[in-house]
Parts: sequence; structure tokens; C-alpha cells
Amino acid sequence: MTYSLMIQGGDLSVVGNRCQIVSGQSKLQQDLTLWLLERYGSSRFHPNFGSALQSYIGGLMTASTQAVVYNEIIRVLNLYQSMVYQLFTANPSIFSVSELPYSIDSVNVSLTYDTVYAQITVSNPSTSATVTISPSSL
Repeated sequence: MTYSLMIQGGDLSVVGNRCQIVSGQSKLQQDLTLWLLERYGSSRFHPNFGSALQSYIGGLMTASTQAVVYNEIIRVLNLYQSMVYQLFTANPSIFSVSELPYSIDSVNVSLTYDTVYAQITVSNPSTSATVTISPSSL
């Protein structure tokens, strides 16, 4: 099983003098959220990491915005799934079944005036994880 530091409200989650950790399905949800909210190209060591979703903030909402956001989310999910697959094939013993993104079940993008909402459902062999991206996430 792999672990990550828990992020809450954009910062590390600390209880007392210890950072909290996240694993399993919660790690999968946190990873997907971070991959979608991180600005594309912000890491010089991982130039494909992140998404271009933030580039739509303040932009004009047109009929194509929904399709463009949907395609960007699919691109990021496929990249994440590919990265996890490569790590899993190299060292399967470090992963738990609950943190593997087995399939992308649905990506629902909706527009409301000047706001874009996205709800993503990703299944793993043990359960289904849902990630909701809304303006409060940004």
C-alpha cells in the first residue's frame, strides 16, 4: 500500500505535531483531485503533470467549453492511470487494490452561468471512487 501526506484546504493536514497520511481509496481521490487542480506544466521535472483547467477561469463560457473541459479531464485521468500502471507493473507489492484506477466510469461536466462543475467516477477492483471538482475546490 502506498501513502501520501493528507491535504486539506490546500495545506498539509496536521494533528498535534504529526502530519496525517492518506492511503487506499482516499489516496486515489486525493491524487486525482491534485492532478486535476495542479496547473499544467508547473513541475519542471514532470512537464505533463497537471491540467489546463485553471486556464478557463474568467474566460467566456461558450458551447464548446463543456467539451473542452471534458476532454482535458479525460487526458489527465488517462495520464494518471498510465503512470500508476507503470509503477504497478514495476512493483505490484506496494499497491493496495483500493488505490488502483481500474476504469474511468463517468465524467460529467455541467455549466451553470459562469461556473463549471465536474463529477468523475473511477472504479478500482474493490470499490468506486467519486471525485467532484467544483469552484470551492479551486
